[in-house]
Amino acid sequence: MTTTPDSERRTGAETRAEILRVALRLFTEKGFEGTSIRDIADALGTTKSSLYYHFPSKDAIVTSLMEERRHELDGLVDWIAGQPPAPGLLRETALRWIDGTTPERLQAMRLAHANQPLVRRLAAGGQDVRSGFDRVVDLFADDGTTTEDRLLIRMAFDTVSAALLAAQGTDAGPDDVIAAARRATLALTCPGGSGANDPA
Repeated sequence: MTTTPDSERRTGAETRAEILRVALRLFTEKGFEGTSIRDIADALGTTKSSLYYHFPSKDAIVTSLMEERRHELDGLVDWIAGQPPAPGLLRETALRWIDGTTPERLQAMRLAHANQPLVRRLAAGGQDVRSGFDRVVDLFADDGTTTEDRLLIRMAFDTVSAALLAAQGTDAGPDDVIAAARRATLALTCPGGSGANDPA
């Protein structure tokens, strides 16, 4: 009886997921500009033409990586919209976002930090996650919300990025980064404090 190798049994979605995983690792290790399509194909044990069947360019791979987080952000916006206004909702929502941060998400954030021209290209096309956060801020803001308040609300969700930048040059691992981000968000959303308090 002939068996089919796992690589041949993979669905298109599984193949795309593997391409994204390998590309993200290479982009993080070698940099976006320093990684070629051939590098990705070689690491996958496939041909450039096979890779091009799924992604026409490196930019398309990065866009797909960012789209996953954008879909999660869309889900978060829908979840917030379905919640009744209540004290603690901002904190609960920000922690919910942070808890969705996986080691792979941290790798994608490192990629973004190290490749600002790429991020600006994505932002120009509305494909970055950061620009999508205006919708989240709007859900927690009202007519009396100041610019400073809006920044603090945004900061409550941006603590993973801040912790990742602070971790550069240290031996901090993914768990340390996420734990520090949670503590920062808790401090920023402390009831009665000077941080981004929930709407009453």
